[in-house]
Order: sequence, then C-alpha cells, then structure tokens
Amino acid sequence: MITKINYILISIFLLGTSSLFGQDVMPKPKRTLIIGGALGSYRGDLSPSYSKVNGGANIGIVFNKKKRFDLRVDLSYLYLQGQKLRSSDYVPPLTEPFPNDYFQSHTLNTSISVMYNIINKRNFKLYIAQGIGVFYFNPMDENGEELIDNISDNRNGIYETRNENEVYSNFAFSMPTRFGATYYLKNNFGVGLSCTFTNPFTDYLDNVSDFGNVKGNDNAMSINFNCFIPLSYSKIKK
Repeated sequence: MITKINYILISIFLLGTSSLFGQDVMPKPKRTLIIGGALGSYRGDLSPSYSKVNGGANIGIVFNKKKRFDLRVDLSYLYLQGQKLRSSDYVPPLTEPFPNDYFQSHTLNTSISVMYNIINKRNFKLYIAQGIGVFYFNPMDENGEELIDNISDNRNGIYETRNENEVYSNFAFSMPTRFGATYYLKNNFGVGLSCTFTNPFTDYLDNVSDFGNVKGNDNAMSINFNCFIPLSYSKIKK
C-alpha cells in the first residue's frame, strides 16, 4: 500500500517538474498542496516507547505568507497498534474487568497549524509548526471488535475491559507539533521530510487508563514523506 502511494507521488512530482523545469524562476505560490505517505507509531500503556511501526498518509494545504510565518491545514491518517507482553509469572484477574493487552485503531487527525520557518530560503525551509485539531480513534481487539462500549456478555465470551466509571469518546482535542524540512526546485515543486507528534488529549487511545502504568496521555508519532505541489500564485506586480 505504502509502495503504491510513494510510486504515485513520485510520478506526480516528476510530471510536474518535467513540464516546468525549463521555465524561469517562478513567483512564490500562494497555496501549496502537501501529499505523502507516513510511518506511524504509538506510545502509551501497552507500549511505553514508539516501538511498533505502521503506515499512514497525509494531505494538506500550506497558505504561504510573505515572511517566516505560514498557515497550514492537514488531514492525517495513521493505523496504530500496541501490545503488552505478559511475563510468565503474570496472574490474570479472577473477575471482570479483564484489561486488554492488545489494541489496533484507525485514526484521523484534522488540524490547523502555524508554521515558523527557522531557515527561510527560496529553495530550502527548515520549520517548526504548532497546531490545534480534532483527533478520531476507535480502539479494537485482535478480532476487530470495538472496545469503547465496554460490554459484558460472558455467554458469548465478551468481557468488560475497563472500570464502569471509565467512559470516553472517540473524539479528542489534539495539539500536533511538527518539525520538518523541505527542498524546493525553481518551479516551486518540492520534497520534504517531517516528524509529527499528534498530542491527543486522551489516555484511552489503547482503551487502557486506570489499569495502565504509563503516566499521562497516550500519543502518536509519525515520520512523513511529502511532495509539495504549487496550486496558485499571487499576481506579479509590473
């Protein structure tokens, strides 16, 4: 899946550069499309470090300003997994709830960010961005069964995984922080690499909180490989 996405992105990038490479230096674009693949990982009660890596994708638009500050809007997808390996001497609880030791989730984060270009050259930008957004997640077990409802149906082998007072929503606020670098050609097409920490305001990304031993909220991190495609330009002053 990621290989196909990368192939499509490279094709779009080469097509754009081949048609415009011979032109003179163009003005700075007003808006730039960002599209790319990602490698994502999770940190939380079922994984205290960003150890398990899965795929994802990102699409966004940068609204370029005249100085060092730019504005960007992003929609990011990550597939996340986590698992806590129990030691041989682990004794499971005798009664419900039985905390899950595995989760998987499809996640979406939509955000608006302010970018500050630390290095702001015409062909190279090194930046940091801070945003605010909404994060969607839906933790599931190995069989794809949703864990959020915390249902007990012993006859069918379904058990509670959290305390009764542990109620949460599929949606949470987020404050994504991004560090990245982008290299631009003369025609304003570019390629970039960035690292993003989603920073969702939830400790239930993995459906574990009270029974966990990692303090603070869960988090998701991604390494993004992006293509930058100019969409529109400001009028050239004569």
